[in-house]
Amino acid sequence: MKQTILVLTTMVLFAACGGKADSSALGKKRAERDSLKTVYAELGTRIKDVEAWLAENDTTVRRNLSTVTAAQVKAGTFIHFVDVHGVVKADESAALFAQGGGRVRRILVNAGDRVHAGQLLVSIDNDMVGKQITQAETGAELARTTFEKQQTLWNQKVGSEMQFLQAKAQKEQAEAGLSSLREQQRLTNITAPFDGQVDEIMMRVGDMASPMQPVLRIVNLTGVQLEADVPESYLMSVISGAPVKVTFPSLNESFDAELAHVSKYIDPPNRTFKVSVRVPKGEQYMRPNLLSDISIQDRRNDSALVVPSRAVLQDVEGNNYLFVLDKTRNDEAVARKVMVDRVSQYKGDLSITPREPGALKGGEQIIDEGAKNVSEGATVRVAVPQQVVAN
Repeated sequence: MKQTILVLTTMVLFAACGGKADSSALGKKRAERDSLKTVYAELGTRIKDVEAWLAENDTTVRRNLSTVTAAQVKAGTFIHFVDVHGVVKADESAALFAQGGGRVRRILVNAGDRVHAGQLLVSIDNDMVGKQITQAETGAELARTTFEKQQTLWNQKVGSEMQFLQAKAQKEQAEAGLSSLREQQRLTNITAPFDGQVDEIMMRVGDMASPMQPVLRIVNLTGVQLEADVPESYLMSVISGAPVKVTFPSLNESFDAELAHVSKYIDPPNRTFKVSVRVPKGEQYMRPNLLSDISIQDRRNDSALVVPSRAVLQDVEGNNYLFVLDKTRNDEAVARKVMVDRVSQYKGDLSITPREPGALKGGEQIIDEGAKNVSEGATVRVAVPQQVVAN
């Protein structure tokens, strides 16, 4: 028993001595660890600072940044146009009809011939009218002779006044009837209503003409205008005298002019009003019903700020904004958000006004493409547009 207690006592003493030794070594290691951690933290901070400096100054380092293209805010003139489709209308263009029925006897002109007002173009047979004229001529001659004799007697105070008046009325009635038949015969033949050119002949000799079917068409292109329909929403901005640009896609021709007339009437079915443009003299390629594209200037601002329309974005609250590029180094810049209001847009250009006065003056570089992937204060890489080299 005593021997056992002695052994246990010896073991406790050894454990106590070993524990003190182990406790001393553990403290040293912990102190060493804490010292290394401090050095590691300092090195990490220094490394981070060095990397940041290299990122800003080492041109061989390429950071993973969003790439955008840049555009310039232009300070100057902004012009808005209303684009519509127009058709050519000749001032004098007519399809000619026979006023009465009859067979075409002679066609005195060919397509393309120049004709003058009053010139006989087509002769139409109408034997019935001719016979009526012969009969009317005989009756008119008889009535005229009867009146002359009755007038002689009346001047000699022979006969009654009633007989004289009846003879006078019969003469005038017969002459009026004869004149009417001759006018009917004249209208049966077709004459040119104005100077122009025969554009098309629709009938041949021997065909039956009627008031329902055109015989030929005559056109005078010395006076030509364009007509177009404009939506009623532009009623207050489209005015007479406004500059216009006219293009004929099928001819690859164009000219500048002014708006000659603006109609005051709005067409109920399509809610449009008509406008017209005079075609300058010398435009010999004009043809009736030729299609054209007409751009009507309805708004002009000589002190506008103009940007590409795609550069202006809109947030969830409906506010419009764009990003101004504040250059940092080389091809990198910081995006700065500027709130703007949209004024007017035409094709790819947009007129804007900054909500904060003086925020934009013109000449600033803004993000053109790629703005949707950018946030306020983000650093971006500005791509340089590739130059197109002509062969």
